Amino acid sequence: MQSQILPSRAALVDRIAMQFDYGQNLITLVGSSGLGKSYLAESFLTDKYPDFNKAFVKLTANTQEFDVVRQLLEYSFRSPLIDQKLSLSENFMLLHDEQACGPCLWVLDNVRHLTQELAEQLQKLAKSSRETIYILATAQQPQLIPESLDIHIEPLSMLESKRLMSMFYKDLPPDEDPIFNTFVAEARGNPSVLLSWQPQQSLNLREQSSKVGSKSQWQWYVIALCLILTALMVALVYKQELKRYWTPTQDNEETVATAIDAQAVFEAPTTTVEKVEVENNVQPELPAEAPTQIETAPVGSILSALTEAKEDTINNNNALSEQATEAEEANVGSTPATLSPVKEPQYAEPEPLTGNPWYLSRSDDEWVIQLLAVTESEIAAGFMAEHNEVVTQQFTVLRNGRTWFVVTTDAYESLASAKQAKAVLPEALQKGQPFFKRMSKIKQEITQSLGN
Repeated sequence: MQSQILPSRAALVDRIAMQFDYGQNLITLVGSSGLGKSYLAESFLTDKYPDFNKAFVKLTANTQEFDVVRQLLEYSFRSPLIDQKLSLSENFMLLHDEQACGPCLWVLDNVRHLTQELAEQLQKLAKSSRETIYILATAQQPQLIPESLDIHIEPLSMLESKRLMSMFYKDLPPDEDPIFNTFVAEARGNPSVLLSWQPQQSLNLREQSSKVGSKSQWQWYVIALCLILTALMVALVYKQELKRYWTPTQDNEETVATAIDAQAVFEAPTTTVEKVEVENNVQPELPAEAPTQIETAPVGSILSALTEAKEDTINNNNALSEQATEAEEANVGSTPATLSPVKEPQYAEPEPLTGNPWYLSRSDDEWVIQLLAVTESEIAAGFMAEHNEVVTQQFTVLRNGRTWFVVTTDAYESLASAKQAKAVLPEALQKGQPFFKRMSKIKQEITQSLGN
């Protein structure tokens, strides 16, 4: 008997042999695919009846009927002459009359590809032959051969499944291995499935734990690196914000309001255009200017630019910023204007400061509306004479070595009163965009001029 056969399969081989001895010459071994029918039939052919003439024929879908007949007779007789026109039983009887073959053991694997005529010939020989003929067939379905004894082969138990695997695999996982136990259970005792086991399918807990540990450690390194980079970025942004908010601001960086043109005050034959005063809360110093003398046509008008400052809230008590615009001489006339060569700057002695006592005697909380600021006293006087319908006042201040003549309205007790007064000013003054100025601011400018 073959060495690699399970006890249950060896007992089945003995049972088949016992059925042959009891006079059952045709037996079919029935079982589903993969249960080892072919291996069991080969074991029976090898281990049982050593004195018989033995033949093993494996049938397929392409096997011809004559090929089966030829193989069975060639294994049973020596150099048989086979007549293709005769059936299996008739050829066997003729050959047996010529030379006795002795008892025969035929094994046919997968008889579902056997024709019905050949199956009947096998049944006839097993039943009425003058020689002893034992026929063992394998099939997945019963009753494929008439009057055949069907013996069913059962799946292996869990214990026999592991024992079968131990015959073919030297190093099997322990019985406690969950993957191995699951594989054996799902094989359901099918030897073909059990023998498809791959050794690498076993579960190595130590290896898995080491892999998981190394993977988690690598993830921690990545997380730590991300945290460090995030902290560095936050520190950099924080440093930039500190520089932004703690850098000291300079007083001379404040924005100067845009100069805006005002209405022409009066006509003069020849005049010099001066830049208009630019005032703000912090009173930045104006750079010295080099006046340019421009000769114009006889007809010309002088524009005085006035700027409107933004109004601060009463609670802040911040002075309103002043805006001014450059005054440009308008070239008007029938003859085109001609430019004279640039002359060297000439500085005149500053005129005396006049009109300041009235402002110094007023309350600091009062407000006025500034209408004009020029460096020529004649222009200021002409402006006041032209607009005599409004009560005006004038003060002078000294700035950068030059005297400025500032024309304002009468004083008002509050900013609200000044706003009401501004609303009823003539349209000519409204076009000059007058703005509000606090009395304390004017006093400060006058005091600074006296100190100079």
